[in-house]
Amino acid sequence: MEVLDLFSGKKRKRGKAHLKNLLELAMADGQFDEIEAEYLYTIAQRFNISDSELQKLKENLAQVEYMPPKTDLEKFEHLHHLIRMMMMDGEIHEKELEICKLLALRLGLKSVFVDDFVSVIGDDVRNEVPSDIIIGHLLKIAQEREHIKITS
Repeated sequence: MEVLDLFSGKKRKRGKAHLKNLLELAMADGQFDEIEAEYLYTIAQRFNISDSELQKLKENLAQVEYMPPKTDLEKFEHLHHLIRMMMMDGEIHEKELEICKLLALRLGLKSVFVDDFVSVIGDDVRNEVPSDIIIGHLLKIAQEREHIKITS
């Protein structure tokens, strides 16, 4: 049982770090809309973080240590969540876009993936398309971009 506790503890720490990034992004435009809050609660549930824990996290953001995801899939999922949060209120603010591109780089991904995510998600940000489908579209875009670079 101790080994399981160790893994769930790490997952929760990574979850809190991810939620911190989402919170900072949601508040970057000076507003924290209800739709952004609902999305944040949905993501928190995926990490088994309660509403009260999320509230404490929101009040103590500076105390949360950044723990980057380990696998490529986790990195893309985190970026996917960040892009959706940025787009959730129907507007993309320059500051939010900068933060997303910076976080993409911190995840070890190219910042151009932010633009790619935005184009793939489109106007239907509230209809959550599974990450694996989004990632499939992104890989196709990346392959086309690389092919264009090689032949030009």
